[in-house]
Amino acid sequence: MSSAPPSPRPPGSPWRHALEGALSVTTAVLAMTAAAWAALTVLGAGTIAPVSRLVPTMVSMAAGGRVTLESAPSAESADGGGLGGGLGGLLGGLGGGGGGLSLGLTGEAAVTPLMLTFLGTAVLAIGFFRPLRRRKRLTAALMWARCGGALVTSAVVLPIVAGMAQGTARLPESVTERFGKGGSSGAFSRFGGGGGGGLTKGLSSVMFDTDTPATVFFGLLWVGAVLALGCLVARRTTLPRPVALSHLRLKWNAVTSTLTGIGAVLCCSALVVALLAGAAALTGRDQAAKAAGLLLLLGPNLIAVLLTAGLGTSWQAGMERLQPEGGGMLGMLGGMGAAQGDTAGKDKSIDLGDWSGAGVPLWLIAMVLMLLLLVIAGYVASARTPARTPREDSEALLDRHAEIALRTGIVVGIAALLLPLLAQGSVRIGISLMGNEMGGMTAGLDGGMGLSALIGFVLAALASYAGSRLHGRRARRSGIAPQRPGDTNRRPAAARPARRVPSDTVS
Repeated sequence: MSSAPPSPRPPGSPWRHALEGALSVTTAVLAMTAAAWAALTVLGAGTIAPVSRLVPTMVSMAAGGRVTLESAPSAESADGGGLGGGLGGLLGGLGGGGGGLSLGLTGEAAVTPLMLTFLGTAVLAIGFFRPLRRRKRLTAALMWARCGGALVTSAVVLPIVAGMAQGTARLPESVTERFGKGGSSGAFSRFGGGGGGGLTKGLSSVMFDTDTPATVFFGLLWVGAVLALGCLVARRTTLPRPVALSHLRLKWNAVTSTLTGIGAVLCCSALVVALLAGAAALTGRDQAAKAAGLLLLLGPNLIAVLLTAGLGTSWQAGMERLQPEGGGMLGMLGGMGAAQGDTAGKDKSIDLGDWSGAGVPLWLIAMVLMLLLLVIAGYVASARTPARTPREDSEALLDRHAEIALRTGIVVGIAALLLPLLAQGSVRIGISLMGNEMGGMTAGLDGGMGLSALIGFVLAALASYAGSRLHGRRARRSGIAPQRPGDTNRRPAAARPARRVPSDTVS
């Protein structure tokens, strides 16, 4: 004897919806914080700076903020940056006492840890939309109250997180040694001792701070985008009637929900690999610990690089020395140091697309993977798209499969433009003296989009068309009659009782 389905819950009051929206944002930030703490702990970041300061920094960067770097005051800077009677003494006379003019560090870090962004997005979407599954029909006012609670909470929480994202960090020895071998230290060693030891000793730590306005702006933009796209993508939930029956949702829900689901599966796969690597790290394997930490921060970044490489995006990873700026005495010293350090520190650049695994270039592997995923996307989107009525068939410009292919191509083309902007990152550290930059280094990952959007559109359209055709052929062979919007087993949203309009009626 089958039990009756549970009756829908009442829609609730505006204050309750606002509280649930606020709770979804708070839970998302806590999930990002926990993941950042785990990643930094296994990476041993506590030897560089307090983890309690690095965690909010990672969360702020995941929301779109940037980190600025500046040399920290030290005991060595009191006597001319630790250069003794060399350059520090010479410039100390020009400075008129007070320790003279010392060297300083400036820089910035612009990297988005997309795994934290993904976890925050997933928790926010689940916490926001899942409680609506068994609710009665929502009004637009209740939905606005829910969104308002989420946005107001974001406007309060994000500045607090960004305000905590500051402190002092000790530069790794690999960075300070590169300064010691770089162009500027080669010139300054004539004044401050050989090997640049005084230079690296005086510039061994930096103060970091997060751009709070950028964090709040991009964080609110991120939360708003999650809520807006969730109304388009979400399935098996209850939405206000104008949203559930909107032309945009009726046309795009099947394709966008399918592609979003595939992306979520890929990110969850990276998360599972990170957890397995973390479990292996408990046995004392340092490489496994590093892999777990990097995947917990940058797993989706690597996935974005792999997928877009198959669409023609040119990915360059490298490290480059900064050339001195200005002229006069400072430009001469920097130029002399650069000439002396040419053999000490070489610029490095790697074209990731040409990297080969098992004799096959990465771009070819990525293209094959993309085609496979897009065929699956076309198959699933075709299964989720309601069959047309005879009148709709006669009025449509394209057949059902061509429409699915066109929409999939548009979404993939837009993603090919956005993913390189989100996945790339850079870190820049410069040595400055008297307001002029004397050298330094920059490292990062840069993606040149080129024709990736056009290639992505064409590949996605062709592959999804094949997948949609495959689903149609399989349905005909299995004798499964396509569901019509007016069938009794699957009535359209407009024909359902007015008390509840679930969003999956159109998907």
